[in-house]
Amino acid sequence: MPAQPLWHLRIPEILARLRAPGAPPFLDRPAIEQLFRVRRRQAVRLLNTADGYQIGKTFLVDRPALIGYLEDLERSGVSIQARARKQRVLTALNEASGHLAAQRVQIPTGPAGLGQRVADLPSAIQVVAPGRLQIAYSSAEELLGHIAALVAAATSDFPAFRSRFERGDP
Repeated sequence: MPAQPLWHLRIPEILARLRAPGAPPFLDRPAIEQLFRVRRRQAVRLLNTADGYQIGKTFLVDRPALIGYLEDLERSGVSIQARARKQRVLTALNEASGHLAAQRVQIPTGPAGLGQRVADLPSAIQVVAPGRLQIAYSSAEELLGHIAALVAAATSDFPAFRSRFERGDP
């Protein structure tokens, strides 16, 4: 699939500028370059596509014709698809950066690691009442370390884990 022009994302902004009071009745190539944020060759293509014409060495397009061209593009859905595509890419990039940040997190585990015993759980993990657990922590990484310690204790001696946490023993 060929690359889509970046200005497709900005059609509503471009239309607003063209409809603003004081907008010139005709636009030349430099004005198109500035408005669409494109280079000379793409500006000439836009002028031709939008029914522009040449007077001497100057390419011009009248504002209503350019507005009509852009409105037709909007109605065709091209710009809507371009904006949706950009949103999908941004969402994927945000998800990827979130996954990368999560992968970089170092979870502090106690010296016993997976051999954690229920009796050796840190004092930050407390049963405050039957069915209520309280974990004190100062960072997300520390919280994950305490949760890992709970999982390790449950894995190494589930009967003792069950006994302590189902009864609510402190």
